[in-house]
Amino acid sequence: MKIKENIISAINNCSDTSILNQIYNDTLKRNDNLQKSYNDWTNQQTGEVFDLHMRSMMYEDLFDDMCMAKSSIMGKYLDTPQGSLKEDTYYLSIDAHYYKFIVTETTQNGETDIFERTIKINPQFVDDQNIILHEMIHAHEHILSLVNPLLKETLIVELYKHLFPKFKDLDCIIYNHANISHNSDLAELGGYHGLLFMLKSLDLDFRCRNEPFTIFGYDYNRTFAELNLI
Repeated sequence: MKIKENIISAINNCSDTSILNQIYNDTLKRNDNLQKSYNDWTNQQTGEVFDLHMRSMMYEDLFDDMCMAKSSIMGKYLDTPQGSLKEDTYYLSIDAHYYKFIVTETTQNGETDIFERTIKINPQFVDDQNIILHEMIHAHEHILSLVNPLLKETLIVELYKHLFPKFKDLDCIIYNHANISHNSDLAELGGYHGLLFMLKSLDLDFRCRNEPFTIFGYDYNRTFAELNLI
């Protein structure tokens, strides 16, 4: 049975009104609200926001792995002896999950709110590719968590294998980044930046021909340069 058929069958067989109300309010109604908010946003975009939105759509090609493209390092998981999945990169895009770009003053250069599905970019960084990509990683991490958290774990493995030949001290970089005390301080400063975020930021740096940790930010390029790890 397909997922949709399973859900419909479960709902048809459910006689508990409280459970049905919870399903409606937590999932269906929330999805309707997100879709309406997204539609209102697309209809009311300023020229600046429209340009930012179009630019982000162009950047989606850099997230082919997080969108499970067949040509990406994750493509092999679409076709395994256990079964096959149809490639659908749009389904895993930030637009498909109703993320909205907003140009506004922020305490950081950019801020991503996974609950409101907003990516806020400070006006002075509206043309900064690295800031935009940083926030898009946050959004794509959230999307993978919604679809199947196992995809995040698998992508960590594939990014590690992909990046290891390019960064000979990758194990030491991971060891320093994953230090509990350090990562707690980083979370207080700018929110959660886990192992997947760090690896994907390095992958984007390599693709964009940046110096390592340009997209990650938080002075990581200086930190790891001083440790002689990059």
